[in-house]
Amino acid sequence: MNKDNGIGLAEAQAFLTDYYKIDSDYALQIDLQVELIGEGAWSRCFGYRHGGVDLAIRFGNYVDDFETDLRAYRYATPKLPIPQVRDIGRAYAGYYTIATRVYGDPLESVDAVGWRELVPQIADALEAMRTTDIANTVGFGGWGADGSGSHTSWSEHLLTVAENSDNPRGGDWQRVLAASPEGSETFAWGVELLRQSVSNSVPRCLIHADLINRNVLVDKGQIAGVFDWGCSRYGDHLYDLAWFEFWSPWYPELDMELLRAALADRWRAVGYDPHDVAGRLLTYHLHIGLDHLRYNASIGDDMNLLATAKRMRELVPHD
Repeated sequence: MNKDNGIGLAEAQAFLTDYYKIDSDYALQIDLQVELIGEGAWSRCFGYRHGGVDLAIRFGNYVDDFETDLRAYRYATPKLPIPQVRDIGRAYAGYYTIATRVYGDPLESVDAVGWRELVPQIADALEAMRTTDIANTVGFGGWGADGSGSHTSWSEHLLTVAENSDNPRGGDWQRVLAASPEGSETFAWGVELLRQSVSNSVPRCLIHADLINRNVLVDKGQIAGVFDWGCSRYGDHLYDLAWFEFWSPWYPELDMELLRAALADRWRAVGYDPHDVAGRLLTYHLHIGLDHLRYNASIGDDMNLLATAKRMRELVPHD
């Protein structure tokens, strides 16, 4: 659900007035001063205050995203601050979720100085996910309300990027991609390399997989919240590092060498020595690129489709 879903300020205000069973005049004059605070491809988010507490309500078509956020809160720590979901239910033609509100600016909007100051916290958050106890869950890939991964192995999950699916968010990506010579050629090239490079010899960790898309907020030099876990999965923790690296040209203030060094310091401090880091990162660069070739084809974004194909070619050695 995007900005064309029909849920605007008036609809959000009306829903909340009914939700709290309060007088509409009171809601408008005293409390529930609703404001649009964010929107993405699948939902719109509004901030409001009720009972002295700052809250946020999102409206979207896909309840599984909201249920994932609800479960993600159990992994919250001081180094991985995750907003608490308070309620999920039906709203209009879709769903709503209410959570504690987080204030701040998107991580990707900070300047170079701000990034350098935040790197230790980002490394701590990545390490918090790497070491999160997920022993009571099973599987790899995307997970939802029950905490079970969508696939039995990491390689199986990664290789589904080459498959068609009945996911309503996917659109007719294959037809659109076929109409782009550069996009379709890069996709075929990337899939073949991915098949050669995937491995199941990796740790099974918690991954966010969408950390620089307005999903990490920074306030007064501190990470204030990590939210929107709809893309989260179980698998190799290096995937989140690969994510930062893949998109770094779009955000030149993000110093990847500094982040890599901070992670390496933390690994040495605890005696952790990950094997074949370069090979694993290459695999995830391929997967991230392939996944976004599909995504940009599904929404008809030719410009970003070509930019994604170019980035894949830059990151992955080829003849």
